[in-house]
Amino acid sequence: MNKQWKKFDHLTETCYSDIARGVSDINNWNTCFTLLLEIISDGREANPDFAKELYLLDDETDYCHDVQGWLEDYLDELDMREMYPELESACRKLLTLFEWKEEYPSEIRFLLASALGNQGKPEEALKYCENWEADETGNPLAAAALIYAKIKMKDLEGAEEVVKRYIAEDTVCTEENDVIFTAALRLYKENGNKEMEKKMDDILEEYDKKLGEYLTGLGEEDLEFIDDEMPFN
Repeated sequence: MNKQWKKFDHLTETCYSDIARGVSDINNWNTCFTLLLEIISDGREANPDFAKELYLLDDETDYCHDVQGWLEDYLDELDMREMYPELESACRKLLTLFEWKEEYPSEIRFLLASALGNQGKPEEALKYCENWEADETGNPLAAAALIYAKIKMKDLEGAEEVVKRYIAEDTVCTEENDVIFTAALRLYKENGNKEMEKKMDDILEEYDKKLGEYLTGLGEEDLEFIDDEMPFN
């Protein structure tokens, strides 16, 4: 397995150097993902308990390979390149590979829903999002995914119903729920509600401003909406 990890490290380095050099070839990324699947398969053949959770791939290798970081970048690359069938396939593989008992794959599920909706499967995406949001009421990513799925299906009234369940008059935009405000902005652009579009836009602009101030060390005392223990994690 050491040889496999060395090859993985070499491929990940090549992936990032490709980005730095403006190389658009996705082959190295795909090859690296296939290799990672082989590493997991071989590891479990030797030990059935190997990396039952995704984070354990890093934990059990002393964080030498940054597997989670690379995987996030790989999925982002597929999404950015609009390679939606490949994105769907990768997300489904990851969802079935791990138990997800200690860390929940909300970001992966969100990308899967997006991949479905963006490759001509709006009905499947809607059903997936409805089931997800029903199982996890209160999950901002599930709610946002459902709003986007309903917009894709031209069910703008249904999308607004979801928005109103999560955004009240006094709801504050935070790191956790900003995805819902972003989805709401998209909805109000679609349905032509200029007043609500401006309101969502203003809220998101103010949130971005305060986030920028926080990241540059300015105005921390005013950021009451931030969790003091894990700000913008």
